[in-house]
Amino acid sequence: MKKLVLTVLAAAGVFFSAQAVLAQQQAAALPVLTSKAYASMKKDDVYVVMFSAAYCGPCRVAKKELFPALIEKYRQDANVHFFVLDVEKDVPAADGTYLKDKWGVEGLPTFAVVYNDTVMYAARGYSAKTAPGIRQNIENKVNALK
Repeated sequence: MKKLVLTVLAAAGVFFSAQAVLAQQQAAALPVLTSKAYASMKKDDVYVVMFSAAYCGPCRVAKKELFPALIEKYRQDANVHFFVLDVEKDVPAADGTYLKDKWGVEGLPTFAVVYNDTVMYAARGYSAKTAPGIRQNIENKVNALK
């Protein structure tokens, strides 16, 4: 009986470790953006940018839940782009500006849908309660713009 319990506990530990590694890999695989990189991008495409930081718990959850689902949904749309911009690692554009300042980001996470260098939709914060509305609003705006 003791061996069975130890085997089950060991298997559970391996399972949860694998899940944690998978979640880290998915979050790490999200496309990254900097203010400098955005400055040279084509502006008549639709950009969905999530402003984030490593210390932000809701950001980490959104990177695991919301963003991968949206990226998958719009994978076939060549003119719709999703990026995570880490405000702590951001590199300013050549003129010294940061997108968070240009687009009025005041909290994290902030989701911005941008077209022709204009913020068409923005939402700040993320929780289980707000997630469905944020996702629906992003999808509605992206669908209207693409």
